[in-house]
Amino acid sequence: MGAAHLGGVIQQDVALSTGCVDGCFSDCPTCRRLRKAAVAVALRRGMAAVTSEAIAERAEVPLERALEHYPAAEDCLAAAYDEGALVVRRICARMLPGSGPWQERIRAAADAVIEEFKTRPELARFCMVEAWRSDLPMLCATRLAARERLVAILAEESGVGDEGLPDLRFEILVGAAHHMVSEEIQADGGARAARERFDQVIDLFEPVPA
Repeated sequence: MGAAHLGGVIQQDVALSTGCVDGCFSDCPTCRRLRKAAVAVALRRGMAAVTSEAIAERAEVPLERALEHYPAAEDCLAAAYDEGALVVRRICARMLPGSGPWQERIRAAADAVIEEFKTRPELARFCMVEAWRSDLPMLCATRLAARERLVAILAEESGVGDEGLPDLRFEILVGAAHHMVSEEIQADGGARAARERFDQVIDLFEPVPA
């Protein structure tokens, strides 16, 4: 994997952040309002209650207009998940390159992610807990694509370990980190607890050389 590959990943992220499913080709205020409303409905009433009508009502947007941005509720839920995943990828792509031990760089990236999501706790809970309980096809596909992109960024910038299995190593790391942080969120643990669990994952998979 090289810089060109990582550049391609980030270009995909740019493309994802600049368009709705239909009609609107900018991440406009209405898009953001609808995604926030979808997350709120999912957290308060459950994923099964997330309909286009419920999203539009919560967002205080006429249904016809909401459907111009997201023709189906699942489209909006998938876009909301990708909004959170994109925050993580952009922070990692910005903070992981450079010199110094990889462990220090990824811990700094983790701190930045936690600080960002402190201001968006509902999005964090949706992305880390509720979205992973869903079997909606588009949401499942979005989760998988987001995970693959994050693994690619981590593997690109690690510069450590067995060159034969980089993607597998980081696939396992991402999965373990998600599991631990998700547990803390469900237990209403704070940012410090989530950070401590993340440190355990890093030390498990990438121990600091003696």
